[in-house]
Amino acid sequence: MYSYTHSRPAVAVDLVLFAIESERLVVLAGQRTAAPHKGRICLPGTYVHEDESAADACTRKITSIGLEHTYLEQLCTFTEPRRDPRERVVSIAHYGLIPMPRELPPGDDKIGRMAWMEPSSALGKNWAFDHQEILEMAVQRLRAKIQYAPVSPHFLGDAFTLSELASVYGAILGRKLDLSNFRRDLLKQNLVTAVGTRKVRGPVATTYRWNWENRSPFFLSLG
Repeated sequence: MYSYTHSRPAVAVDLVLFAIESERLVVLAGQRTAAPHKGRICLPGTYVHEDESAADACTRKITSIGLEHTYLEQLCTFTEPRRDPRERVVSIAHYGLIPMPRELPPGDDKIGRMAWMEPSSALGKNWAFDHQEILEMAVQRLRAKIQYAPVSPHFLGDAFTLSELASVYGAILGRKLDLSNFRRDLLKQNLVTAVGTRKVRGPVATTYRWNWENRSPFFLSLG
C-alpha cells in the first residue's frame, strides 16, 4: 500500500441556500449545538465521503434536510489552515437557489434549529468558522450573475410577468428597480418572449419566458 508523506486534510462542503420570501432574498442558516463554536450561527454543511464527489455531498445534505435545489454552483474553495480548530478541513463552498418550502427545514446533529435570514442582517451576527466570508462571497456572486444569466426560473417558474421578474432582481440586489428601465433592457435585447396573460391583482398582465433561442451575450444595467 502506498504511504503518503504529506498530510491529508478532511474535505467538506458548505452550502449557501438562497430563496425568495415576500420579495426578500433570504438564506438558510442555523445555530450550532455542538463544539466548536457552540451557539454561533452557521451554514449547513457536511464532510465529503470517500465514495462521493463534492456535488454528491451537496445533494445528500440538501436532501437530508428535506429540500431540493433548482440550481447549484461551486463558489470557492476555502483552505485557511486554522479555519476549523478541530483539524485541517478544506471546504468547497457552493451556493444554491431553492423554491421556498412550506415548512422550515429541521436541524441535524450539529444544528439545533434553522431559520431564513436576510443576508444584510445576518452578516452582522456571530458566525462560526469562516461562514460569514462564504456568505458575503455568495451574495456578491449572485448579484453579479443576474446581470448576465437568467435566474428567475429557479424562483418563479417558466412563465412570469415583468413585475414579478423585477421583484426577484430587486430582492437579490436589496433595492427596488425602475420597472420601465428594466422592461426596456429586456425587450431591447430580445431576452424575453410573451407567452400568454394572467390576471394579477386587478388588470390582466402579459406573461413572459426567457428567450432561450437568443444565445447572444447580454448585460442588464441594474444601477
